[in-house]
Amino acid sequence: MITQPEEAKIETLKKVSLQNERPVSRRAIISIITGIVLLLILVHIGFSKTYIRHFPGFADYVRPNGRKIHFTWVMHFHGMMMMGWVLMLLLQPILILKGKIKWHRRVGTLSYVLAPLVLLSMWLITRGRFLEFLGLQGYTAAVANLSLNVPNIVFFALFYFLAIYYKRQPHLHMRFMCSTAFPLIGPGLARIFTSYLEFDREYAASTVRIITVLIAAAITISDSVRTKRISPFALVLGLMLLHAILWELRYTPFGQSVWGVVAKMF
Repeated sequence: MITQPEEAKIETLKKVSLQNERPVSRRAIISIITGIVLLLILVHIGFSKTYIRHFPGFADYVRPNGRKIHFTWVMHFHGMMMMGWVLMLLLQPILILKGKIKWHRRVGTLSYVLAPLVLLSMWLITRGRFLEFLGLQGYTAAVANLSLNVPNIVFFALFYFLAIYYKRQPHLHMRFMCSTAFPLIGPGLARIFTSYLEFDREYAASTVRIITVLIAAAITISDSVRTKRISPFALVLGLMLLHAILWELRYTPFGQSVWGVVAKMF
């Protein structure tokens, strides 16, 4: 027979267990879901003119700026991997919201395969762009362009590594996993600026860097105020700011020397 004190102890243990299973509030989870949905909309709009509308034939075409586009298997592979990652980011908080913690963990194990494939696709697409720039605009421009894409590869890998490293600390795991979405903001947003607003490519890239920094700053400040401590998103903010600086320095002797070393990997 279970005594009243033992019942109270069991009830306390259940509450602690529930808190560990659902480490963030319902409101926070809904905010995450909303953010990922907005990212999906951004990506869809951004890539609508340059990729989505060409489905399923994907015939070659010439952009208004005169650049001829030939769709390759690398583009399709990259697109599928990135979309798969965003959908996984969307599914995970939905599972938590519904209390499907075991399924959340099962889906999470898929990231052990998907994350390396995402990184591979990012490297392949970056290599393709580097070789394209090398042929059309020369070595200096090709090296400078690496400052746009290579940091995203490094940041994605770092955020994912931290998310896995802190998988037993949900408050950190959740934040770093969400941070893997930041490298995905730029490509979609840049294409909106160039395809719809007809921004110059380099001006669009600079604008995107500023907007990404502002988004990271807003999230960092909001999370820090809510938790009353420095948010892990401060790391994201720092890296987004670093990315913006590296982009602006791409044609300087420093930038050319740094990215010249990186270019040897391609």
